[in-house]
Amino acid sequence: MTPRPALRTWVTARWPLTETIRTVAFIARCTGAAVAALVIAQQWHLNHPVWASVSALVVSQDQLGDTNRSLAWRIAGTMIGVGVAILVALVMTEASAVAMLAVAVGITSAIARLRSELRLCMWTAVIVLLTVPAGGSVLSAALDRAQEVLLGVAVGAVLHWAADRLLFRRKEQPEAVTASASP
Repeated sequence: MTPRPALRTWVTARWPLTETIRTVAFIARCTGAAVAALVIAQQWHLNHPVWASVSALVVSQDQLGDTNRSLAWRIAGTMIGVGVAILVALVMTEASAVAMLAVAVGITSAIARLRSELRLCMWTAVIVLLTVPAGGSVLSAALDRAQEVLLGVAVGAVLHWAADRLLFRRKEQPEAVTASASP
């Protein structure tokens, strides 16, 4: 019998198999989510597919419950940021991009200060206001960014859910039904 290599012994003593599986699953899930979101966004001809890929990674957390919470807050933050960007653009029609950005960040940072999980609304408002193409509208940019983000978070969440079900959830065994002797 040959002795085990020292490195392998050290690794297996410090890193249990379950942790190795979780690590590999996380890496595969993040990679798959980023790539799948990007490919889908490109196939749908979205203007900035990078936001789909980034959003898929933003929601990808180690545990499914954390991913679900991240998903909910990411969607809420995105909707608030989109709404604030549209509102600012509608109210400040003659203002410069810098002035609109300042007002949008002021509003969204106040929201994020009240509820830190919504800090993504700050980023979304900025991204919407700064990605309006020449001759385009804030409404169009806002709808595009919302589509990209929602696609990304959906892909990230679905891949996490599927990996969690496949790797870590055992099928529940039905409890043994005992027949009652009484009539």
